[in-house]
Order: sequence, then C-alpha cells, then structure tokens
Amino acid sequence: MIPTLGDMVVLGLFPAALALAIVADLFGRVIPNAVIVLLLAGFAALAAAGVVPELPARFGLAAGVLAAGFALFWQDVIGAGDAKLAASLALWLDPAQFPLFAAICGGLGALLVLWATLRARAYPLPPSLPYGVALAGAGLLLFPHSSLMAGLL
Repeated sequence: MIPTLGDMVVLGLFPAALALAIVADLFGRVIPNAVIVLLLAGFAALAAAGVVPELPARFGLAAGVLAAGFALFWQDVIGAGDAKLAASLALWLDPAQFPLFAAICGGLGALLVLWATLRARAYPLPPSLPYGVALAGAGLLLFPHSSLMAGLL
C-alpha cells in the first residue's frame, strides 16, 4: 500500500514536530514558531482532505485553550510558545481526549518539577520550566489512540 499525503502528515509531521518542540524547549526554553506553523499546516491539510472528525468541536476547544493559555502568559505563568503549542495540540487530539491530556500534562509537569528540584542542587537552573515538554509528551502519548490515527489502521 502506498501511503497518502494524509498518512505521511499523521505519521511523520506530527511526531517530528513534537519531538522538535521537546528538544527546543529543553535546551532553549523556546518553542519555535515553525513547529506551530507545521502543526497548523498539517492539520489544515487533513481538514481540507475531509479526514478530521468533530471539526467544530476541535476549533472551539483550541480557541478556548488558546485564550486560557494567553491568560496564563499574561500572568507570566507560561510562555507564549506553550500557549500556542497547547492550542495546536487541541486541534490534533480528539475533544474527548482533552481531560486525559490535561491530566497527563499535569503528571509530566510534576515530574519536570521534581527533575528541576533535584538538578538545582547540583547545577543552577533557569527560572522557568520547559512546559512544552509536558505538552508535547502528553500529545505523543495520546495521539496513537486518536481518531486520526485510527483512520490509518
């Protein structure tokens, strides 16, 4: 079977973009806008192909996540890249997966706090945590169970 463009976007672009977000956030505390653009362009291609279920719900959820993210950014709790990444992931994941996504982000975030605390004893750390690692990690954990992946099987 020859993979379609949609297959390549789902199987290649999504995990590669999230891996790049993890590496960039770990080492530079920034999520490149190129990652967000890749995720949005890939999602737009899938939506245009008609393979994305629950499109209005995904758009509404992503808008709410973006608004909440920028409210947190305004309060200097998270970075703008984190807000944009969370909203992008809300498009890719099924709306029903979002509560579990938030829970996994919280768990991974707690592990990041533990790692930062232990590491701070030996090395000085920047005053921020790489929340993009928790966001992208949760996205990678949940995406294999999403309807977009199920459409490939």
